[in-house]
Amino acid sequence: MANWSPPSIPRRWLAAAAALSLLVLAYAVLVLGQLLLGVLPTLLLGVLYVLWRFLAAVEAIADAQQRLADQRERERE
Repeated sequence: MANWSPPSIPRRWLAAAAALSLLVLAYAVLVLGQLLLGVLPTLLLGVLYVLWRFLAAVEAIADAQQRLADQRERERE
């Protein structure tokens, strides 16, 4: 097995994003009185995170395919 491991977001960044999302949501609901205005930025952060994880998964699949191809090529020689 290779020593490759998928990239991960530091826990501090996740905690900061969660805290920021809660603050934006609280501000939108309590001060502005509009729930949707607070949900949209939080939803955007969630979508960006899922897209980033999807990209990391695709990179892992591509890396594994490349390693398999290299191994098969070495076996043929």
